[in-house]
Amino acid sequence: MRALGWLFAVLGFMAVSAWFLGYLVLTLVLEFSDVPSWFHGVGGVGALLMGAWLFLDWGSLSDLGKDQTVGRSFTAGLLLLVGAGIGVAANVVGHRYDQKWDFTENKKFTLADESISTAKGLDREVEILAFFPGGSAEEENFRELVKGYTAETTLLKTSWYDPYEDIMAVQAEGITSQYGSVIVRAGGVEERITSGFGEEELTNALVKVTAGTTHSLCAVTGHGELEVDDSSSPEGAGFVFGKLEKQNYTLKKITLLAEQPTPEACEALVLPGPRVDLLPSELDRLAEYVTAGGRLVVFLEPTLTPQTAADMSRYGVVVGNDIVLDPLRQLMDMGSTSLGLVGDSYAAHPITDKLKGIVGLPAARSVAAGPAIAGLSVTELLHAGAESWAEVNSLADPNIPARADADEKQGNVGLAVAVEVSDPSAVPVHRAATTTPATTPDGLPTLAPVASEPPPALADKEGGRVVIIGSAAFASNGLSTYGLNGDLALNALGWSRGDDKAITIRTKENAKGKITITVLDGLVAGLVSFFLMPGLAVLGAAGTWMTRRSR
Repeated sequence: MRALGWLFAVLGFMAVSAWFLGYLVLTLVLEFSDVPSWFHGVGGVGALLMGAWLFLDWGSLSDLGKDQTVGRSFTAGLLLLVGAGIGVAANVVGHRYDQKWDFTENKKFTLADESISTAKGLDREVEILAFFPGGSAEEENFRELVKGYTAETTLLKTSWYDPYEDIMAVQAEGITSQYGSVIVRAGGVEERITSGFGEEELTNALVKVTAGTTHSLCAVTGHGELEVDDSSSPEGAGFVFGKLEKQNYTLKKITLLAEQPTPEACEALVLPGPRVDLLPSELDRLAEYVTAGGRLVVFLEPTLTPQTAADMSRYGVVVGNDIVLDPLRQLMDMGSTSLGLVGDSYAAHPITDKLKGIVGLPAARSVAAGPAIAGLSVTELLHAGAESWAEVNSLADPNIPARADADEKQGNVGLAVAVEVSDPSAVPVHRAATTTPATTPDGLPTLAPVASEPPPALADKEGGRVVIIGSAAFASNGLSTYGLNGDLALNALGWSRGDDKAITIRTKENAKGKITITVLDGLVAGLVSFFLMPGLAVLGAAGTWMTRRSR
């Protein structure tokens, strides 16, 4: 019987090897979730045969093990087997518990919060028809993108077609491009993507086919405000507000002298950086809109519109005629009046809770909560640093240096507030007839004709909201892609409307990787690079030299 030991060894090794390799193929390649029980029996029989061999030939193996050459070979072979086992185990674990880490600056390979919340918030099945040439880069990229969404929801059903081969589907869906087209469809509503095929395009399409309603956004015009429909010039704001138009919002520009905005016509109303003061009658129309339950967002540039800034006091807010300076938070690429806000600059509030990166303000005025008013709840959203101050004196007299004087507000100066109105009577409204406006400065648009009588009073309704930010340029086309500037502007609009899904961090597929450095960051980097690291190297060399000399 002992003579047959070698045969048991060969058969056992072959059975165990066949079981091991077959198991890898079934689970990793063919992705079988349930391996037949008889298959494991093959491995069990192989293990028994190898056990029989060891039992029968144990004496010969014991004598062989005393040989040093054999012992070393056995140890090396065992180490190789252990290494191979670790490699196989790592592959199995990696396959079953697939995890990716995205270290790119703009999280290029990770879905934005906006996309994740959109996918998780789907309440109906959405069909995606993807037409791409087989094996094309566009197809591969879109497949990877869709995987991110399907990881968050089971309501996405994707069908793939090759426009060169699936002629029937191409004709049935009216596909005209052979380079790529995507149809997103839900409940009879359809949205087509014919270019881009990125995260922003797909998220917008999902929102459009599942929203069911259209939201209205109004922007005040006539005072040199940022043009919300201008997406080309750096001074426009169409890049930010255009994102809303892609998500079932309609954007309308209104002139306060010609009409009284209402919450029914304008779910949210924005005053995007006027360059000349609003008339008292126009400011009253804004207040009446708020007391009727309206949602108002105001961006005010520093050093401009003192009367409009002072009028914000009726909402329990103090807006200063100043410019906030903070040398330690100054951005090196934005000038001496800039502020880089991050971390402790953000208060605990839905608008700012998700802001984990930097917001860059080229210049800002102070905006803070005023004396408490019953019926109004005021929350300060943004603050400059502990070394900041609200500069006033040098603005009034250029001969006075810009420094933190005793009569100026100092330390953690507020830059933005959010107001909730629980009692509309807490906001005073003076229903005066409109008057002829003053002549506007050169280069600014002419104000619309005035109305001679005040409009009919709106019914009071609690629930009005107001957001006031002491800067407007941060939301312009030239700066809205800087850090989280665009997210701050859109989150303010989302919160004002009570739309929690609109408070998020959005896709930034076109963002360029770069490092944002404040003056303090630059100072620390310089000290580390030029003094600390070279100093440690010198000390180490000196210590080594002294140690050797003392021996």
